[in-house]
Amino acid sequence: MKVFVIADTHFGHTNIIQYCNRPFNSVEEMDETIIKNWNETVSNKDTIIHLGDFGLGNKEYIRSIIGRLNGKKILVLGNHDNWKENFYKESGFHTVSRFPIIYDGFYVMSHAPLLLSDKLPFMSCYGHIHTDERYQTRTTNTLCACVERHGYRPVLLYEKN
Repeated sequence: MKVFVIADTHFGHTNIIQYCNRPFNSVEEMDETIIKNWNETVSNKDTIIHLGDFGLGNKEYIRSIIGRLNGKKILVLGNHDNWKENFYKESGFHTVSRFPIIYDGFYVMSHAPLLLSDKLPFMSCYGHIHTDERYQTRTTNTLCACVERHGYRPVLLYEKN
């Protein structure tokens, strides 16, 4: 089993293409590319943690996207995830949290970057900042999981035996 992380897919959000200079001609092309990349990367035996801003749009569209994605899905809600936790759970997420979570005792999972001391024994994984150059994609103890930074696909966190 593998554990993956991803952030800021923004399914159904037409304006994100222009805001973040995404290489897509339409929201349909963007959504289908991210779904394809997700399912090529993540199997149904794997866990994937989405760090917020999953999608914008009506509930039926968002529910249909969730149903098409592989893996045991965990969601840390972002500032654009407008539905209640129960909606996401009923639609296919295994766990949903409004607050940052600590995963596997080591990974601090949040939507936005958190300021953690280098002396703490945690790795901070986050999204929200998209292409903001003030943040590195990966350091010794941080990982930005925004899709723009990883070819619009999930990032392998680690593999369990």
